[in-house]
Amino acid sequence: MASLSLLRIFFEVSRLIGLSNLHYDHRKQFFRHDHVPTIAYCLLLDVAYVLVLPIATVVLTGNLYTCPDMGMFAAVYNVVGLVKLVTVVLLMGSVWFQRRRLQNLGNEFLAMLRRFRFAMGNDCRRRCLWKLLLTTSRFVLMVQQLLVRDSLIKCKMSSKFERSLAPIFSAAMVFSLLMLLLVSYVDLTVYMIQVNGNWLLENMSQNAREMVQDLKTLPKRNGNIRNMGLRQVLRAWQRVWERCMRLDRVLQQLLEIFQWQLLFNLLTTYIFNIATLFRMWIYIEYDQNFHLWKGILSAIIFLVHHVEIMMQFSVFEINRKKWQELFDSMEGLWFMTCFGNRCESRHELVLSRKLEFFLLYLSRKLQREPQRVRRLHIAGLFDLSLHSVHRMTRSVVSNVLVLCQIAYKIYG
Repeated sequence: MASLSLLRIFFEVSRLIGLSNLHYDHRKQFFRHDHVPTIAYCLLLDVAYVLVLPIATVVLTGNLYTCPDMGMFAAVYNVVGLVKLVTVVLLMGSVWFQRRRLQNLGNEFLAMLRRFRFAMGNDCRRRCLWKLLLTTSRFVLMVQQLLVRDSLIKCKMSSKFERSLAPIFSAAMVFSLLMLLLVSYVDLTVYMIQVNGNWLLENMSQNAREMVQDLKTLPKRNGNIRNMGLRQVLRAWQRVWERCMRLDRVLQQLLEIFQWQLLFNLLTTYIFNIATLFRMWIYIEYDQNFHLWKGILSAIIFLVHHVEIMMQFSVFEINRKKWQELFDSMEGLWFMTCFGNRCESRHELVLSRKLEFFLLYLSRKLQREPQRVRRLHIAGLFDLSLHSVHRMTRSVVSNVLVLCQIAYKIYG
């Protein structure tokens, strides 16, 4: 099982960096919350994170405005870029206060993979690898923020004492990259589970279409052969129903656990995108040492970062489309049972009534009224869809244009 081996590596890395305080038993393939060495290791590491985080933030931003070679726009860019690290405190609290829910989520997810003989297909693996590759743009932007000419690390210190603190600045920089890894790991986990859920929904739609084909091959007259075929279709539908309920529980728990983390991550990303785009415009417009290749490279990095954000949104949009495809497939199966005709057997009547209930459930899930259903809304405040990311993009561009007008008015 190559996919489960990859998942084991994924879980072990999350425990190594202190993100998961649950022990993964690879023999029984489930998570344990009472493994004392894992709890002690993660507790010490997370406490160290929380204690070192304010110190590292002060080190990287404390003397930022006294740097002689740094302008106001560069200082604002560096401060805004480090705001994302504050969400780590929320992440640490969520990891410890919701240990049981995380354990149930992980075990439900693993049981779903085992029970339905899940093997990560090429499409799932390809999407996750693309997401992993594009996520590296976050680290490139962070390194650029910390090591470019305008950063505090490269600032010309005025005293020998300040120059002697360069190793501390370097340690704070490494710590900030580790904090960014924690935040990115959560996004990657949510994306991976959603991609696997979309693949499973596609398989359920395929099963429903196969059941429609089976019903078409059954004889029209009521008899033993038709009743036997209807019983087989009913058992197949029952498996799809159980699979659907398990998947819905996993996806619902996923959003309930990480919704605030996703919300603050999106907020800091939105602010950082404005600062990054505005800084790129300042560099192109006012920098005396402007190089075309540096401007092109900065634009490419920003676009890659924006595409990575769009991938995070698109997976939820695809999830809604997969639920809609399942609804259409089940609707076709319901039409094939006894719609428009009188159900002549008990099996036809039972299958028809269960399909009606399933369609009502899916219709309830797919309705777009946010006042009634908020399955795809973060804390009831933000909708996870491509429409939202397009609105966020337009807002970023409009805010950057306003800042550019202010800069022109002040500095000419």
